[in-house]
Amino acid sequence: MRSTFYKYAIGCCTGLLVGISSYGQGSYPDTAARQAQLDNIVANYYGTIGDQSRLYNGPEYNFYPKSIKGSAYFADALDFNTGGVQYDGFEYKNLQVMYDLNKDAIVMQMPNKEASIELISERLQGFDLLGHHFIRIEPAVLANAQNLTAGFYDQMYKGKTEFIIRREKAIQNNTSGVLDRFFTDESRKMYLFINGAYKSFNNQNSLYDVLGDKKEELKKYVKDNHISFRDEKEQAMVKVIAYYDQITN
Repeated sequence: MRSTFYKYAIGCCTGLLVGISSYGQGSYPDTAARQAQLDNIVANYYGTIGDQSRLYNGPEYNFYPKSIKGSAYFADALDFNTGGVQYDGFEYKNLQVMYDLNKDAIVMQMPNKEASIELISERLQGFDLLGHHFIRIEPAVLANAQNLTAGFYDQMYKGKTEFIIRREKAIQNNTSGVLDRFFTDESRKMYLFINGAYKSFNNQNSLYDVLGDKKEELKKYVKDNHISFRDEKEQAMVKVIAYYDQITN
């Protein structure tokens, strides 16, 4: 494990160890008894963090300079939010996390709130944050995903058809007037997994094209149910795709 975990462990245990040492000088002159007490502290520590200790092996995360305008994070979050991750095949809930869209990285706040670490992306199968479920896709191991880049995708809908979104931000320089840097607005690349492959689309009409065998039925469904692609574009697409699955054998 990396130094971040050891720093956290030492921080949690140091105060207790000092107390045990001082207390032992008066009440536990026997070295074996003091060692047993120490072993008990360490056991209790690992019992408290449980299997979460495997999460604490990523590098320490350095936040961006405040001079960069805007936010690098999903939903423009300015602080950590409660979420969960699927890591090394295990699920961990009630963590304090942020999703850095510029680095495509998951940031987790340590329980002592004195440091934050970047989880190792290749060991993450997915995560949940702010009502969204993200999955990791590795095109190198998926023959049907060669037009996707490796990384995290927001799984908006999963039925017979799957709807995912790749969300990204970047840092740009503003050279007009005063030189400064800022994060771009979130960009989105949308895909459907249908007929055994991922197909890209970017608007209402191209969605109809991908779902071409039911285009007229879908248009009628949108009209009859007053579904607006202007106000809630992503949710409108979810409704159309779910209806497509409903009317498709």
